[in-house]
Amino acid sequence: MTGGIGPSDSADSADSADSADSADSADSAGGGGNSRGRASARPVGLSPALQRISGEDWFRANRWPPQDLPNLGQATLAATPPAFRPEEWSFVHFALTVTTQFAARSSGGGAPDWLGFHLPTPATALLAAGRTQQQELGELHEIAEFRAGVMSEAMEQRDNVIGYFRGLLTFKGSSHPWTSRLCHAAVRVGQFAAMHHKMAHGRARPSRLSPALMPPIDPPGHAAYPSGHATEGYMLALVLAEVMPGIAWGSGTGGTKVPMTAAERLNNPLWRIAERVARNREVLGMHYPTDSAAGLLLALNSFAILKACPLIGAAGTGAIDRAKAEWN
Repeated sequence: MTGGIGPSDSADSADSADSADSADSADSAGGGGNSRGRASARPVGLSPALQRISGEDWFRANRWPPQDLPNLGQATLAATPPAFRPEEWSFVHFALTVTTQFAARSSGGGAPDWLGFHLPTPATALLAAGRTQQQELGELHEIAEFRAGVMSEAMEQRDNVIGYFRGLLTFKGSSHPWTSRLCHAAVRVGQFAAMHHKMAHGRARPSRLSPALMPPIDPPGHAAYPSGHATEGYMLALVLAEVMPGIAWGSGTGGTKVPMTAAERLNNPLWRIAERVARNREVLGMHYPTDSAAGLLLALNSFAILKACPLIGAAGTGAIDRAKAEWN
């Protein structure tokens, strides 16, 4: 997982189409990028000239950029220099830029919209579900028996949630670059929103209350509520529902397409993958079921705001419309 803008600069060293497949399999929880496994430098040394200069018995160095042709390869500059093209954005940096729009978005001209959304407290969520924290811990102990069966899957989903949706729909960064940018933006925005609420609620991980759960991996260094993986998974299901043709869902918060009935949820593979990602985190002992439910609520609210961001929802030029065109 790359930690910030600096390490992600290596994403620009590779062609965002040719190397986008590795971008989609890169850490969906952090940097990602377009160049996993590729060097970020392009070394150019002193190569020998093709021929000796008359009267010399050695080869002169062939330098680059060429010293003898200073204007080689220079284009004639237009009166107005060209702008940076949207398709040149690397996936990870596009996602970061979208997050700045999400953070600043204010439909009422006041405080940002995302700050106006308040998740119910964990205690309220438990009450609404008709459960106690002890009952949830009991369920986590019960489903821990599935760890051996889901371990490799859950470990891959730990930092590659996008990869499971790519496998479901068979798209790649090279074949569907705007769909991939949209997915990376959805994940990054989901992380941003989830971290805010994790800090606000400060819910301890289940293994803190019940050490016998003993997760097979160390719990992440942030609070449990809401589940970040649930938020990411549902955000991905929501954005892909916007661009995939033929998906007939009900309309939820802010006009967002969501499966409104039990039958729609059961028969929708996008939603089923999101549910599976969230549930696997519970099997590992990382999250309570109410953490996952809160991730769904947060994703629904966050995506309604995300759609209003110009880079995502602008007619014709936003990532949603550009991604739709890739599926036509």
